[in-house]
Amino acid sequence: MSGVYLSVTGRLLVNLESLNMAEAVGNITKHRRAPVVFDAGNEYKVVYVPVISGMSLAHHYQRLLAKAAHQAGLKVSSMSLQGYFLKYASDDIIKKYYPEVSDKVGKDKSPCVNEKVIVENDVVADVGGFLYIDKVVKRTSRFSFSYMMPTMDSLKAAAVQPQLHVRYTPKTEKGNQALIYVDNASALYTFTFVLEASEVSVLNVCRAMKEEPDDLGEEERKKRVKAAIDALTLMLGNVAFGAKRSRSLPHWSIQSILVTANTGIAPFIPSPGHSKHYISDTIARINVQKNIVNNMEVVAHYYTKEKLEGEPPQQSSELEVSKHDVPEEAIKAAAEWALKKLH
Repeated sequence: MSGVYLSVTGRLLVNLESLNMAEAVGNITKHRRAPVVFDAGNEYKVVYVPVISGMSLAHHYQRLLAKAAHQAGLKVSSMSLQGYFLKYASDDIIKKYYPEVSDKVGKDKSPCVNEKVIVENDVVADVGGFLYIDKVVKRTSRFSFSYMMPTMDSLKAAAVQPQLHVRYTPKTEKGNQALIYVDNASALYTFTFVLEASEVSVLNVCRAMKEEPDDLGEEERKKRVKAAIDALTLMLGNVAFGAKRSRSLPHWSIQSILVTANTGIAPFIPSPGHSKHYISDTIARINVQKNIVNNMEVVAHYYTKEKLEGEPPQQSSELEVSKHDVPEEAIKAAAEWALKKLH
């Protein structure tokens, strides 16, 4: 069965950010770090670099998704609108926090009914997935985020440095000031996002049990996919994610971005933006896969303000490749193609 997918990767320069804080050690709040393996010539080495977790990105994406869906007149739970994603974990959680569905789901209902009610009443549960433990109804997220990590060609330029701050502490006996240190990081990050557009609104449990209906209909799917893409556009276009934004609003610039949309049995995922030739590498991969895989269609749209390396992407009769003046236009063009392919 052929699906429709949208994928994004890019290179994002971010300076002086505290978007993902992992722990506090004494009076130091530390930025999240992760080990990265890189080729050091004759051997591979490990370096610890600042990162922003996929969980952090997913949380803020779902907050924007809830707002975009609500603005479009789609159903969203009150908890999702408030930014609390308890994901219908149990009967107790549902009764206490999800009045929209509390009298419509339960252990006495079939798994298909429970899935349909939850998906129908909350776009965030539809696109972002949930796990209803008491009835064992699991819905896998229709979107995926990688960690944001420094690009391989800029590892030596990634840095984390604690900054000194002073805060007022009225309860101290000696003096009213306390010293604190907050990590700031700067890096050229890369990330990847994938949306399984054709799986939005599909009721997998109902389909597996061969009960009707097994989805919410074509028009509802398109509206929900449009809301999902709107949320992504706002998130990436404004770096609308992460912590400590009130006093550590980052300095940022999208250096380049590549958006692909495809039909087929699996999503086509662009090459990660670890080098300046990732776009040409991706186009080469598209051409190879199209010649190998039957009935695979792919389009590619990109934006860049940095000088690319490798052969520039070329338009052909078999492949639509377009350059755009702003990142949002690249997302919009690929999204419009994907929406036309949905059925």
